[in-house]
Amino acid sequence: MQTISIGIMNLCAPCGCACRYCLLRSCKQAEGVDYERGKRLAERFFAWGRDKGLPEPPFYNVGFCAEYPQLLENIAFNRANGWIGARFLQCNGIAIRPEEETDRWLSRIKAAGIERIDTTFFGDRACHDAFAARDGDYDFMLLLASRAAAHGIVCAPTVPVTRENLAMLPELIDTLEAIPGIGPIGCFLPDHRGRGHLLEPYRVTPEDVAGLPEHVRALLDLRRYKTEAEWLADGPLPEYTKRALLITLRADNIDLFERMTCDEIVAYVEGLDDDYYRAIPPVNELAQMYGEPANRRLYRVRDLFWKWQRRYIKEHGLRLYDVTDERNCAAVRS
Repeated sequence: MQTISIGIMNLCAPCGCACRYCLLRSCKQAEGVDYERGKRLAERFFAWGRDKGLPEPPFYNVGFCAEYPQLLENIAFNRANGWIGARFLQCNGIAIRPEEETDRWLSRIKAAGIERIDTTFFGDRACHDAFAARDGDYDFMLLLASRAAAHGIVCAPTVPVTRENLAMLPELIDTLEAIPGIGPIGCFLPDHRGRGHLLEPYRVTPEDVAGLPEHVRALLDLRRYKTEAEWLADGPLPEYTKRALLITLRADNIDLFERMTCDEIVAYVEGLDDDYYRAIPPVNELAQMYGEPANRRLYRVRDLFWKWQRRYIKEHGLRLYDVTDERNCAAVRS
């Protein structure tokens, strides 16, 4: 198993939302360590990666959202190391601000180097606010999207597609496309990780997608998706050979990591990942156990693997360190 990238994750900024499908299972509380403490470990890893000649340098990602005192400092830190966080900012969950304060905030991040932001929309106003678990979130995301262009920032909104919001999508997309200076709009199917498993009954089928207006369908890239029936019928599923490693900093591991070398930390997290997958059958064995040949819902192959893993773990009463939960040290295999 080849480790192809390494990220340092510090979930030190509470998110203002608690979205139903949240990959990180945000609960409006921080779970990381002090920003500067995390940054020092990231600096060690960046120097380590440079010395090793890694093709992709380790990066430092602060979450759950971009609402923390050191935001501008972190943008500069990203710029110094050539990371995408120097130019791009995910804005979901930041504090709701009135328009004048929003303009000041956008002006500051633009001056720091941000060129592009993302805001996510889940449906109409009522659906969105309920999904995000925050009243007023829809209107604030619209405000961010509409004011970004005035500051020379491209807002490229994203929209998850589920059976819950299918009927709302045409009007929502029309609303977003009418915003002056709006960037490209991207629609996507939610992952099965995090709280994504809660959306299983609402995953769309090809027939659902076919019923959308053409201009909405054009925003949904399904090249990596098939129905579960198609994945099973097309033969053996691909076995993973690579992984992206995430070293998530927590109160229960930071002291240990500060005593370890970078090589030791990487080996430790790779070991957690290896232990998890040794306890679970390979994807094609899981397909034989749990595959549903009549299931017309759309998935990436990794979504099926996560779904079947979850079922196997539950049925066998396994107690594993969950490397699919990015609040832990984690890995995404491919």
